[in-house]
Amino acid sequence: MIVTKLNLKYLVYVSVMFCSNFIIAQDIHHSQFYTSPLNANPALTGIFNGDMRFAGNYRSQWFVDDLVKYLTVTGSYDMKFFPKRWDRKGMWNGGILFNYDQAGDSKLSLGHLGITASYAYPLNTHNVISIGGLIGGSQRKFSQDKLVWGDQFNPATSQVDPNLPSGENFSNTSRSFLDLGAGINYRWQKSKRTKLDLGVGVYHLNKPEQKFFTQSASMVLPMRMNFNLTPSFKLTERLDLLLHAQHQIQGPYVETVLGGYGKVYLSTNTYKNYALLLGLAARLSDAHLIPKIALEMNRWYAGFSYDITTSPWKKANNQRGGPEFSLMYTITKARPLPQLKSCPIF
Repeated sequence: MIVTKLNLKYLVYVSVMFCSNFIIAQDIHHSQFYTSPLNANPALTGIFNGDMRFAGNYRSQWFVDDLVKYLTVTGSYDMKFFPKRWDRKGMWNGGILFNYDQAGDSKLSLGHLGITASYAYPLNTHNVISIGGLIGGSQRKFSQDKLVWGDQFNPATSQVDPNLPSGENFSNTSRSFLDLGAGINYRWQKSKRTKLDLGVGVYHLNKPEQKFFTQSASMVLPMRMNFNLTPSFKLTERLDLLLHAQHQIQGPYVETVLGGYGKVYLSTNTYKNYALLLGLAARLSDAHLIPKIALEMNRWYAGFSYDITTSPWKKANNQRGGPEFSLMYTITKARPLPQLKSCPIF
């Protein structure tokens, strides 16, 4: 059978409809997951070199007219709350997380706004354990404007007629729910450039209900477990090796991303610290290669990656994957001593 572009389009639609139970239960994902730390683990709130951090990600997928498109936008802000007494060891941190995801002609979307908090406790000079939590609200909704249904198929013309009644009655096209998460993270830090983070975050602890129809069976959003490992090593005065690994499990969906960067310092001046990062990653679950490039300029970090499909699915998407952009900005404030004492590690 010869598959035309029109046939392919309807084939994708049918596949999406049959897999809707899985799609509605799958969270957003990033190729540059390490630039969206609050989506990886609430315990990473405040775990960075600095006082305040802004992070944003934009991801789009499949620039092919006949395929369902995906759009993801995330943003976060987190900061440290230094203890009022200089002799206290532990540190409280807080953050805000925003996510928006949209897919397909139905514009099926998920908007999320949450608050994160963590407590970091230094075990000694080089080791910190942190625990964190997330509480937020989410809304999932869709639009009927561009959808077509079986009752709108006209046998006389063998075509879909959008003027025919759909035969569908939607009592609700949106749903809001409470969303909870938690996590734990271990950081080992020998120096500013040699360190390691290892942790696990769990999202949707309350398994919120997702169904739009009161007459349909229960459809909960399953918990997502996210395991992260992000070590970095100073190799020479002008070269670092940055590695990253993530393994996610959510119901039947499993994703593993492995990769790394070589970080070349173009300038190590205290006031002009510039670095170029070049790297490659792979998403093992759906056969993607992900070349990456990033630039650090003092407090700024800007990154770009592109998913390249290597599985048989490349015949459908013309080998077009997903571009992703990331941007981070870190602020470090000067603090008077001895009123406040910063953590000796980060």
